[in-house]
Amino acid sequence: MTYSLLLAHPASRTLAVATASYSLAVGKAVPAVLPGIGAVVSQAYTNTRLRGPLLRMLESGHNPAAALDELPRLDADPAHRQVGLLAADGTHAAHTGSECSDWAGHRSAPGMLVLGNLLAGPEVVDGMLASLTASPLVDSLLASGTDAAAHGIARRAVSALRAGLAAGGDRRGQQSAALQIAVGGRDTDWPPALAVDLRVDDHGHPLDELDRMLDLKFRA
Repeated sequence: MTYSLLLAHPASRTLAVATASYSLAVGKAVPAVLPGIGAVVSQAYTNTRLRGPLLRMLESGHNPAAALDELPRLDADPAHRQVGLLAADGTHAAHTGSECSDWAGHRSAPGMLVLGNLLAGPEVVDGMLASLTASPLVDSLLASGTDAAAHGIARRAVSALRAGLAAGGDRRGQQSAALQIAVGGRDTDWPPALAVDLRVDDHGHPLDELDRMLDLKFRA
């Protein structure tokens, strides 16, 4: 029902999560970021209450795979969940339950994870990952400041969502999208101070609207 990506760029201490869906207000239910600690998405038959405990596990020293091993303890129905978890150092893990709607699965590369369910096919996540790996971030640009780091990763993330959409995206169509980016060291306050926190809750072309909002945010 949703396709998402998680990115970590340790050199600039940047974390990002972006998501799109034919569901109302995907940004309310699916993504979460803790600066300097990690990012998470909980989707498919979404359990919104998984995000906080998983991020707190990263905060306490669990690696992503060890944290996801705790899903049976945290959730009574993990077979219907799809979860992606990314630590600030770029390590990551994913869980796609056996009862998630086809097509469902994930792809990954160093510092990045893409996943989705109820997709047109595996080409959606393949296209997203290809988009991310084809546009490497320039460390010197990202080191120039928080805005440069956030803007660079924001554009990269939305381009990857567009690649997923071009490959078929959510089989039902488009309705909402969201993007969250954290830049800087560890910050465990809630809600976190994010460099970017944008949601398109109900729109015929949510990625176009997300790009328009990014233009407004980063306009000189």
